[in-house]
Amino acid sequence: MKKLILLFSLFLAPAFSYKENQKINQNFSSNNTSHKRLKRDWIWNRMHIREEIDSPLPHHVGKLTSSVGNKNAMYIIEGESANTIFKVQGYDGDIYAFERLDREKKAEYELTAHIIDRRNNRSLEPPSKFIIKVSDINDNAPIFVQKIFNGSVPEMSRLGTSVTKVTAEDADDPTVAGHATVTYQIIKGNEYFTVDDSGVISTARADLDRESQSAYEIIVKAKDALGLTGESSTATVIIRLTDINDNFPVFKHPSFHFRVPENISVGGEVGRVKVEDIDEPQHRNTKYSFVRGDYRDTFEIIANPFTNEGIIRPKKPLDFEKVAEYRFDIEATDHNVNPAYYKPGGSRSISTITIEVTDVDEPPVFTKLSYEFKVQENNPEIKTLGSVGAHDPDAAKRKIRFARRRASPNGDYVRVSDSGIIQLPKPLDREFSSLYNITVAAQEILEDGRLSDRESHAQVHVIVTDENDNAPELVYPEEPRVCENAAPGKVIIRISATDKDEISPGGFFTYSLTTEDSNFSLTENPDNTANITVKDGQFNRELAKIHYLPVIISDNGNPELSSTNTLVISVCKCNEKGDFTFCEERAKQVGVSVQALVAIFICIFTIIAVIALLILLRKRHKKDLSGLRRNVAEIHEQLVTYDEEVVPSAYAQVQKPPGNTTSGAGEMEMMIEVKKDEADNDRDLLPYDTLHIYGYEGAESIAESLSSLESGSSDSDIDYDFLNDWGPRFKMLAELYGSESNEDFVY
Repeated sequence: MKKLILLFSLFLAPAFSYKENQKINQNFSSNNTSHKRLKRDWIWNRMHIREEIDSPLPHHVGKLTSSVGNKNAMYIIEGESANTIFKVQGYDGDIYAFERLDREKKAEYELTAHIIDRRNNRSLEPPSKFIIKVSDINDNAPIFVQKIFNGSVPEMSRLGTSVTKVTAEDADDPTVAGHATVTYQIIKGNEYFTVDDSGVISTARADLDRESQSAYEIIVKAKDALGLTGESSTATVIIRLTDINDNFPVFKHPSFHFRVPENISVGGEVGRVKVEDIDEPQHRNTKYSFVRGDYRDTFEIIANPFTNEGIIRPKKPLDFEKVAEYRFDIEATDHNVNPAYYKPGGSRSISTITIEVTDVDEPPVFTKLSYEFKVQENNPEIKTLGSVGAHDPDAAKRKIRFARRRASPNGDYVRVSDSGIIQLPKPLDREFSSLYNITVAAQEILEDGRLSDRESHAQVHVIVTDENDNAPELVYPEEPRVCENAAPGKVIIRISATDKDEISPGGFFTYSLTTEDSNFSLTENPDNTANITVKDGQFNRELAKIHYLPVIISDNGNPELSSTNTLVISVCKCNEKGDFTFCEERAKQVGVSVQALVAIFICIFTIIAVIALLILLRKRHKKDLSGLRRNVAEIHEQLVTYDEEVVPSAYAQVQKPPGNTTSGAGEMEMMIEVKKDEADNDRDLLPYDTLHIYGYEGAESIAESLSSLESGSSDSDIDYDFLNDWGPRFKMLAELYGSESNEDFVY
C-alpha cells in the first residue's frame, strides 16, 4: 500500500509542477515586455526510500522530472554517495539505490541534480538540490546504557519507596509511533521490587530487613512496544539496604564477675561488660544504667564510643575492711531506636554485676590531708606546735613512724619527731619567711622492726604571726635639694616610711624632727607621708652647703618602735625661676658588701697561714743545717773519693784525725759502718752516709796529704779566705775553713 502511495505522488508531482510553471510564465510575461528566456523549475524536492528492503537490488528511489521539453536532455547527479549508492538514468531521470540502506547509520542523503544537453553538455536548467530520506522500520531492540546498575534504600522503608532508575535506548526513529517506545519488566526479584515504564525501581514490600538480607540482585528486561523480532535486552541491578537504628543492644552474658584490689584509683577501670548490637557501628548508642543496688554513688558505667562496651569505674576509694563485695544489676538500652521498628524481645537487656574487692597492704592514712599551726615569731619558749596523726587502715593495725621529707624554705626550721610531734629547734623570724611548709611521711613499722616501703604524705603549714620588732625606715625618691634663696614654706621633699613588720589597715607612721633649731620644718600628710619644708628661708652657702636633718619615725605599734634617719639636704644656687644651677657634689660613701668583706678576710687568713708555714719550714731547715756545723773530727768522717793514681786498698790510705791513736783498716771499717747506721736511722738529718775517700801520693810526698779534712782540725795559721776568690765551686771550702760566722749558712 505504501509503495502505491509513493508512486502516485511521483506521477502527480509533474502535473502540479506544470500548472505552477504556467502561472509563473503568465505573470512574468505580463510584467515584463522584454523578450527573455522563461525560467523552468524542477518538479521535485524530496524522495523517500524504506530501509532494509528485502527485494533484489537495485531499488527504485524516485524520478527526476523537468519542464524542459528537449529530447536531448540528460540527467546527472552529484553529491553524497552519488554514482555509488545512488545512480540516475540519464534519459528519463529515474534514481536507483544499489545498496540496502540502514536508517540507524544514515537517515538522509543530500544530492544535487543537473539537466544538460547531451550534445554539447550545456546546462539546460540551473542545478537543484534534493534530499533522499530513509524511512524507518522497527528493526532495533532497546539497549541498556550500562550492564550493571547500583542502588540503595534504607531498610524497613515504606512500600513504593524509590530505589534507583534504569535506562535503555532504542535506535529506531522516535517520531514513528511505537518504533522507539521502551518498556521495562523485572524478571528476577519482582517479589521485592517493581519497575515502571520510565525505568524507576521501587520497593514492593515494607519489611526489607538489612539484618536478614543486606543486598539484592535483580534482573530487568527492556523491549519496545512493536518490535518486529520481539528482541529485548537485560541489565542487572544490585540494590543494597542501608542500616537504620532498629535493634536494641543485648548483653552477651546474663552476669559478669570482676576482682579488683582495694587500692584501685578513683576513675580506674574495674572491668568491661559487653553487649551485642547487630546494627552498624554508627547506629550503636548503648546507654548503661543501674537497676537494682545501692552503689550508684560508688561506681559509674561509661559506654566506650568505639567498642560499645560498658566500662565500670569507681567514683570513690574502695575499702576491703568496710565492703568486700558489691552486687548490683545494670541494664543496656538504646534510646535512639525508633518505636515504629520495635521487634520482639523488649527494649532493654539486664545483667547482674559482682565486684569482689581484694585486700592489699595499704599505706597509713593521715587524719587530715593538711595541718596548720600558728606561732608567734621570735618566741623562744615555744618548742612544740602540735602533732600529726595517722593509722594503719589494714587489719594488722601496725604502729606508725613519721619523718620529714621536704621543707620550704629549705633548712632545719621545723622538725617532726618519730611520733609525729611538730617541733621548733629555734624561734622563727617572720621577716625571713611568714610561712614554713614541710611534707611529713608516715610509714608502718613491720613486725621485724623494719619500715614498710609504702608511705603516705601530709602537708604541714606553720604560719608565723608578727610582732613589732622592726623600726620603720625612711624612704625618699631622690636626694633633697633646696635653693639658697628659697622662700619660707617651700616644700623640699616628700618623705615616706616602710616597715618590715605587718602594717594593720589602720596603722600609720608618725614623723618628727629631733630639734626645732633648724631652718626646716616637717608637716605630716593624710596619706601617711610627710613634707620637709623651709621654715625661715634664705640659706647661706658660705656657712653651710649641706645640712643634716635628723628625722624620727615611729610605727605606733605595740611596743612602739622608732628610728632616727638623717636627711642630707644640699643648698644649691638657683636662677630666678627656681631651677637649680649649681650644687655641691656630695662625698660619695664607699661601701663594701658583706660578700666582699668575707672575701677580704679569707685572703688575709690565707696570707697569715702561708707566712706561718714558711716560718715553720725555716725552722725545720735550720734544724737540718745544724748537722753541718759539727767539729772537724765529725767532718773528717765524711769521706770523699777523688781519683787517685795509686790506691793500695779501699781504706788503707785514709788518714785519721790527729789525737786518735787507733790504727788499722779493721777499726776504720768499723767506724764507717757505725756512722752509716746512725745516718740511716736518723730521719731528721740529710743523707750524709756517702763515702768520701781522700788518698795521697806517698808517705814522703813534699805536698804531704791532699786531704783537706785534716787541715781543718789542725792548728795551722794559714788564711783560707783566698778560697772565696776561686769562684762558686770553692764556696763550700771557703765556708768550712774560712773565718767562723755566727750566722747560719744556707745552700
